[in-house]
Amino acid sequence: MADNPNDNGLFIYVLGDESLAQLVPKEIGDRAVRLASLDGSALTRNMPEKVPDVVLIDAEQAVGDDSPIERLLRHYRTLPVPVIVIGKDSTVDTVVRCIKRGAEDFILFGEAKDKLPHKLLEHAQNHKLLAEVKRLSDVYEKGGRLCDMVGVSPAMQDTYATIQSIADTDATVLISGESGTGKELVARAIHTLSSRSSGRFVAVNCAAIPKDLLESELFGHEKGAFTSADKLHVGSCERADGGTLFLDEICEMNMGLQSKLLRFLQDYTFTRVGGTESIQVSVRVIAATNKDPLGEVETGTLRNDLYYRLNVVPIHVAPLRERPEDVPVLAEHYLKLMCEKYYKYFASFSPEAMRIMLSYPWPGNVRELRNTIERIVVLATEEKITPKLFPDRMRQAAMKAKVPSLDVDEALRRVENSLQSPSAGQDTEDVLPFAEVEKRTILSAIKKCSGDISKAARKLGLSRATLYRKLDKYGVR
Repeated sequence: MADNPNDNGLFIYVLGDESLAQLVPKEIGDRAVRLASLDGSALTRNMPEKVPDVVLIDAEQAVGDDSPIERLLRHYRTLPVPVIVIGKDSTVDTVVRCIKRGAEDFILFGEAKDKLPHKLLEHAQNHKLLAEVKRLSDVYEKGGRLCDMVGVSPAMQDTYATIQSIADTDATVLISGESGTGKELVARAIHTLSSRSSGRFVAVNCAAIPKDLLESELFGHEKGAFTSADKLHVGSCERADGGTLFLDEICEMNMGLQSKLLRFLQDYTFTRVGGTESIQVSVRVIAATNKDPLGEVETGTLRNDLYYRLNVVPIHVAPLRERPEDVPVLAEHYLKLMCEKYYKYFASFSPEAMRIMLSYPWPGNVRELRNTIERIVVLATEEKITPKLFPDRMRQAAMKAKVPSLDVDEALRRVENSLQSPSAGQDTEDVLPFAEVEKRTILSAIKKCSGDISKAARKLGLSRATLYRKLDKYGVR
């Protein structure tokens, strides 16, 4: 936006006579207004370095040859500034010529006193939003992706760092997070970056398989083990030998099978259903749940001993509403993917469309965002994505909420730090010690929870007593 990103004022270029400058109030809402008056020739000789929030142009200058609008847009081409044209008449020809040259708005001189303040503020806010989105895109290009995961927020950068540090160990991992946040992508990234990447990644959804068949799915069965067992079945544990076994929705597993899984995790041996032979495999186990794992332990749904066996490395994937910096880059990412899939082209999202996506709470998280973008690409015919293409419920929900602040500076700092750190190179000799990763994860969680130890423990999937012991261990209490 302006030189100081925290400056709450409005900086406006005025191209026209004094009467045009007099239309601009000294304050709009709680924002002070600063004006810089220019004429067309001055603009040609020396384009100011300071980027304005809005440009106000007299229609007589805007419609001439080599319009100042076109010169402004050429100069600030990486982030075009919004241009408002003020005219004494609004003939179709004049308005069309201004819009074609790149003007965002046209206001009649006689209506400017009433309409201009609102329009200046609206376009300035849109320009600031697009500037932040552009910076987030730059952060994404620098390092906002890990394997198939997309995100530039500080929360995602923490997740990336943990994945890179523990990927090449065999420590079990428990991933928690709401449905649709991308827990399986985290598991796949850990597998891809590990020395087991040449082995299979076998995923088992414990909630999707009938409980009486889940044991057979995990450990396999011998022919004749039960009525429908007409042949030998090799289970997921055996198929994952040499690779990674991902147990999704682990809290849906019944208590009896949890006991058998715990025994398996002790020495990685098992017996097929109906069999007698003990089979040993080499697998890395990663589990996931969309529930609070410690809460499930307290209610008796998840075995206490199994929880602690799985929770060697806890990873919590934050919901999308808690990491708004990821919304624009995910939207652009899925827009590109869907355009390729359906052979369509969309230039961009309008500022108003971006506001809807940032204000909406995304209860379905990344999965809902992806599906929304796909539906828009399938149905839309315009070149730019505008608010009318979003479902009514999304527009209404967004109207009730404010656009969250975007921590672009922190996102950029995290990415730059990760690019400079040894773990960024994925060289196993440079992986951070696990104790250091655990310490950083704990301190980051406490900071995000504003020092609330109980909340931090819950987010990490630890008991308060365990978290206090770890704080004592690292001398940070």
